[in-house]
Amino acid sequence: MKQPILFALICSALLFADELSFAETSAKASPKRSHVLQLASSVSLEHTAKALDKIPEKYRSGIAVYKIGNYFATRYIDIYDAAQLPPLIEDFKKMGFSSPISYKFNPDRIPLNLGKLSEKSSSPSDNPIPNTPPLPQTNPNTPALSLSEFDKTKLLIETQTAYKNHDYTQATIYHEMMVAAGFKERQILINLCYLYGRESSSAQMERAIASKRGTVDYLYAYGVGAIEANRSDLYTTLSPHLVYDKSGRLAMLCGYFFEKQNDPNRAKSFYKMAYDTNPSDPHIVYAYARSIDLSGNKDQAIFYYTQLAALGDSFDPIREASATRINQLRREL
Repeated sequence: MKQPILFALICSALLFADELSFAETSAKASPKRSHVLQLASSVSLEHTAKALDKIPEKYRSGIAVYKIGNYFATRYIDIYDAAQLPPLIEDFKKMGFSSPISYKFNPDRIPLNLGKLSEKSSSPSDNPIPNTPPLPQTNPNTPALSLSEFDKTKLLIETQTAYKNHDYTQATIYHEMMVAAGFKERQILINLCYLYGRESSSAQMERAIASKRGTVDYLYAYGVGAIEANRSDLYTTLSPHLVYDKSGRLAMLCGYFFEKQNDPNRAKSFYKMAYDTNPSDPHIVYAYARSIDLSGNKDQAIFYYTQLAALGDSFDPIREASATRINQLRREL
């Protein structure tokens, strides 16, 4: 029962993997469009950003980037009549797109572009980006940073690229730009808090979530980032919030933090706090059962591991880990 197994389960609620998470925009493009021109397709975000840089201003409002399988497809979508295709193809070839491909417009395919109030993220590549972008807006009377839909799309791509390249400082800057631009997607702020955790930027995190609802999710994201980056401030940052946390997840993170600090007794006390707060959360039950297991109390560990046996299929990784450990402990009794 090693630490990586537990931490993988702890992180599963956030799903931070190779990419930061962004929700899809729900707004569908105009059904009056007839065709699209695919200009480029690449698995590389860097290549997608370079493709966007070729687009002149007059065509930018019609550009959308789609995630299709593992590929990012750059398309021009403002086509309302097939007669527009031949001159457009010639224009895009002159820009350096050697083989534009036309497709029938599909209104059900959702682009990465943001809707009117940005429910997605975006990304600039070689556009000038301030070295010190504005911090997240806390004053509702302060006008938001204004970005076009094209620049928002480029900002998303640059953000994802920075994250995949482990340039967390740059990814943080891009997320701060999104918040400053008034993006309303909640996941953006969760991502930002995670990145603040990696950077040990608790003051910025506290400012960013001031007056926000559901602060536990933001604090939890900060804690996951801090643990991943081995930051020492996790407990001091989360401890003032423990009394208000009805989910038990912050106490669970503190338990894992102290386990990594080789303080098993303190870790167990926080796992118990988490369990007492929310005994129905399978991640918490597993964490508490595991801490009892590590303390050598096999009978009690089996009791708590057994509680996980009734969980549904969505918790199969926890159930499987628990069932395996129950069998091992019973052989050792």
